[in-house]
Amino acid sequence: MSDTTFWITTIGGLASFGAVIWLYAALGKRVSKEEKEAGRDLTHETNAFTGSAKPSHKK
Repeated sequence: MSDTTFWITTIGGLASFGAVIWLYAALGKRVSKEEKEAGRDLTHETNAFTGSAKPSHKK
């Protein structure tokens, strides 16, 4: 039974790690795209959760 627990934990941990890497790569790609569109550094203007400097709601 301990072998099963080991493999489930290992595969789950690797899947979680992969999801985190994917998240940061996607955010970095989006921030880079918006910085190119704006033509300037948006370091303190982007939303850390969406990677966007644009407002999340329409006015």
